[in-house]
Amino acid sequence: MSVTETVQNDQDIPVFPFPDTFSPRQSGQLADLARQAPATRVRFGPGQLPIWLILRYAPARAMLADPRFSRTRTLEFNPPLTAGQIPDPNSLLWMDPPDHTRLRRLVNAGFAHRRIERMRPWIAATARARIDAMLTAGAPGDLRGLAFHLPIEVICQLLGVPDLDREKVRTWSESLFRFHLDPKAAAAGLGALYGYMGELVRSRRAAGAGPSTGASARTDGGEQQPADAPRGLLDVVIAAYDEEEAAGGASGARLSEAELHSLAMTLLIGGFETTGGVISNVLTTLLSDRSRWESLIALDADGLPNAVEELLRYHPLSMTFPRVATEDVDLGGFVVRAGEVAVVPLAAMSRDPDVFPDPDRIDLTREPVPNLTFGHGPHHCIGAHLARVELTEVLTALIEKTPGLRLTVPAKDLRYELKAPIGRPETIPVTW
Repeated sequence: MSVTETVQNDQDIPVFPFPDTFSPRQSGQLADLARQAPATRVRFGPGQLPIWLILRYAPARAMLADPRFSRTRTLEFNPPLTAGQIPDPNSLLWMDPPDHTRLRRLVNAGFAHRRIERMRPWIAATARARIDAMLTAGAPGDLRGLAFHLPIEVICQLLGVPDLDREKVRTWSESLFRFHLDPKAAAAGLGALYGYMGELVRSRRAAGAGPSTGASARTDGGEQQPADAPRGLLDVVIAAYDEEEAAGGASGARLSEAELHSLAMTLLIGGFETTGGVISNVLTTLLSDRSRWESLIALDADGLPNAVEELLRYHPLSMTFPRVATEDVDLGGFVVRAGEVAVVPLAAMSRDPDVFPDPDRIDLTREPVPNLTFGHGPHHCIGAHLARVELTEVLTALIEKTPGLRLTVPAKDLRYELKAPIGRPETIPVTW
């Protein structure tokens, strides 16, 4: 069956995304559907394509790990995503194995647990500096700045983007996720980012790989780096590209220049928007109910990791990318036929009562169950540990510096951006 083939008698099924699909404050529609069946049919996108919406944890986890579901095939029907997720056949996000495996292997080392832990003190210091700046400016403040400035600083640091360029990179990146508000600005931001990242790749290649150890070094922007700072991830990937090119492709890595540029863009945007959205929603949820914030403060250091997992369960990414079945697949209770499309809304997975007792309640002491917040299988988010570290250090710094933190408006009066990949509050006005 073709991806774009419609199915008869599917005209009466609901349209997806639902109005609150991207909202961190779910109406319960997904939960109601999940109680009825493990999956349901919905109409999706501009073509109103009938697809499978997988609603329970077990079949969702199975589908995400099953190689018979293809991301590349979704390029055939131009899935309706935001500007920051424009389908790109050269992107890691849209590849299937073996191309996905080949490209992912090149960047895995850059996000390795040990490398991220080496960055933790710098991440903690950066979070504290942002909070100190807010305190110096005086109340009221807006935590949204902290939630989104920290991730862009971190991903730029990891990639090796010069300090002097980070503000404009942040501005361009943010414009992509306001495509529904200003399509022209989003298109301009996308063009500017592609141009900038292409030039950055060229300049880093011309400069050669920087030192991985030894004396303190400066980036192109002039900021001082720690003496033992690892090379920027772009330098690592560029070195692999150049080595392959010099070897005439003998190693089998086969990284193309288009893939190199696309990879730089994917890591930049993915490391900024998703983490910023999750941090924003976690902070808002904690402060919307004073008892939650006080429960967090009361935890000791050993209890914080469980709390972070619970908060990530409660506020997962909105949904995974669509996938197309390449053959008939029985997921238990329903069969996805070859050519049919399936989507997993992660908000439903995190509230499956068969996996998480009393799932709509936040319990910061809940023993964590492997959740699907960052997806699963080959496309599991490569920056998952980095996002956990960032959230942990933000919470640690706020507990230390602003234990009296509270919203300045009732939680019900907060306004949300709901058409971004992760719905999030427009502002988080606070005092302390």
